Amino acid sequence: MLISLGLRLAPDEKMSLEGFTEYKRREFCNDVKCPVQMKLNQQKEKSEEYEQTRKTCRTACVYTTWQFHHWLIEKGYIIIASLNLENKASLFASIDQDLLKWIDEQIQSGKYRSRSHLIESILAEYRAKQIK
Repeated sequence: MLISLGLRLAPDEKMSLEGFTEYKRREFCNDVKCPVQMKLNQQKEKSEEYEQTRKTCRTACVYTTWQFHHWLIEKGYIIIASLNLENKASLFASIDQDLLKWIDEQIQSGKYRSRSHLIESILAEYRAKQIK
């Protein structure tokens, strides 16, 4: 399965990769039975009440990015993003669930700011040891 973020496509252009299914809008929200989404499901789309309720999703979502990201992993999604950052490259990899859990524990403990920070730090340590 696939979720694409940050890709610059024309408005009528869809990104699809053979053998992958794209993330469907609000799939996470419905799967976790988000109370806001459950309320939206009972309202007529584009009605005033619907739009008012929908503002909660845009400004005060009850779930975190971390929860959404881990739901994606559990469901087998991969995230494809276009990064146009100088001296940066995208890497898409399959990581053992136990290793990913350890990485996230290190981040949550405050030892590292992000997965990238952890990986860059470990690589720097490795390079330093190789030079000695």
